[in-house]
Order: sequence, then structure tokens, then C-alpha cells
Amino acid sequence: MAKNKDTFYFSHDYNARRDPKILALRSVYGAEGYGWWWMLLEILREQENYKLDILQKFAYASLATEMGTTQERCKEFVKACIEDFELLECDGQMLWSESMIRRMEWFEEKRKRMS
Repeated sequence: MAKNKDTFYFSHDYNARRDPKILALRSVYGAEGYGWWWMLLEILREQENYKLDILQKFAYASLATEMGTTQERCKEFVKACIEDFELLECDGQMLWSESMIRRMEWFEEKRKRMS
């Protein structure tokens, strides 16, 4: 995999594990769910506009493979992140994290100012 300048950049709060929404996620899915959460964020970070098209033919199959779980469990988890924990947004086709988008917009602005 080719590396570029921002390959290594991924900002998150050092105490994210204590965020009330993350605590709720962990209370249901444990450490495994916490790992899945960060995998999802990393995947979203790699997407154009930080949004994932979940209607792509193999979207959930690919996510499940990345997360090391079944497609059914993956769909359940993503749905819970949207509906129960309010960590993700979905318009029926695209999946995203408002927090991720805000952080990346800040990063892009900072990068533009520095260049």
C-alpha cells in the first residue's frame, strides 16, 4: 500500500472510551464492539467525503470481513450505531459520522493554512 502524508493522521480524543455514547456501545458490544467502532471510523476515513455507500453490492460483506464478523452481526451493529447509540448517520444509501466529518474538515482547513 502506498503511503501518503495523511495516511497516518486520524484524530480522536484520548478519552473516547468514556464518551456516554461509546459507553453505551461498550455496555452492549463490549471491547469487541469498541474495536468494531474504530474499524468503522478508519473505513469511513478512507472513503471519498468520509461517507460509505452501503447500497454497494458487497458493502456489508466487505465490512463484515474487515470487522471479523458475520454480515448479520455487522448489519446489526451498524444499525445500533445509527439508531441506538446515535454515533453514525445514514440517509438510506450513505453512512457517515458527523464527528469524523467535522474533524476532517478542521484538519483540511489547517492543512490548507499551513501550505
